[in-house]
Amino acid sequence: MRIGNRRILIIGAGIGGSAAALALRRAGLEAELYEARSRKGTQYGGCYVLWYAGVLSLARLGLAEKAYACGHQLARLEMCDTRGRVFNSVDMETRGRSLGAVPIAIRRADLLNILYDELGPDGLALNSTFRGMSEDSRGVTATFTDGRTERGAILVGADGLDSRVRAHLHGLEPARYPGYAHWSGIAETDAGAPARLFRILHGNGARFAFFHLGGGRVCWWCVRNAAMTFNLGQGAGTSLTDAVTLADHLAGSIGAISAIRAYERARRSVTLPLMVASRRVGESASWGGLLGPALNAAVLRRIGPKVTGPLLELDARSHAGLSH
Repeated sequence: MRIGNRRILIIGAGIGGSAAALALRRAGLEAELYEARSRKGTQYGGCYVLWYAGVLSLARLGLAEKAYACGHQLARLEMCDTRGRVFNSVDMETRGRSLGAVPIAIRRADLLNILYDELGPDGLALNSTFRGMSEDSRGVTATFTDGRTERGAILVGADGLDSRVRAHLHGLEPARYPGYAHWSGIAETDAGAPARLFRILHGNGARFAFFHLGGGRVCWWCVRNAAMTFNLGQGAGTSLTDAVTLADHLAGSIGAISAIRAYERARRSVTLPLMVASRRVGESASWGGLLGPALNAAVLRRIGPKVTGPLLELDARSHAGLSH
């Protein structure tokens, strides 16, 4: 099937969906973005560190400078014990400049509002709750809870953890609890925290981290017995790179199915190793008891310097066309 009418339906206007709409439109495709909420702007959500690939993707969308303006460039990552003794560190600024993208700390609300501003006042349809879909040899029809239907060549599900699109395709499955508790917040004072530093303190089966957001604000998070998910901090960045990669493949002359399969191969080759590594990092950091912290410290000292930098650069290498 070719992308005959070149119309692509995107369900969900979060970071990934909004970036996908922008990237696809700039590739010459008609991308329609649908959001269940009634309001476009947001002041809610946590904060991100956008690593090299995420910033490179924003640059592809022409939005990196806007993100730098409302975020905070980070120069160094440090992994320490609770007394501040450094196990492992990464010179984020030097490596970022060589890759063309210094990492940014930014609030989710600020990043989302940058994307929404770029989409424009008519860039997405609000009050559009996805109900189901049907497909045939010519494309797909999306149905919404208010009875509307929309027709397109492809439908992209970007509607989050409790995705209705995924449930329609694969059935309802409850989210799998990864076995940890996570707290986070934004302090409206820097409390003496060093600027441009991302520091993670490792304790007895727990971690505490902080980094500046700019404007005198500091983001902090604390994790107890983490075993998966955000341990490499790649979620927002990979969704941005997903968006520009999808646009690259769909803008080509190959058919829609071939383009989607090529996109899947390209992204799985990067995201799967990141997911596996994230699990391993979480498992090590969650070791408690008498020996757990010492073993985790040994891993961070001996193995960390060899693998941390390459893992954080993995998506940037493929995104920027650098060799593995």
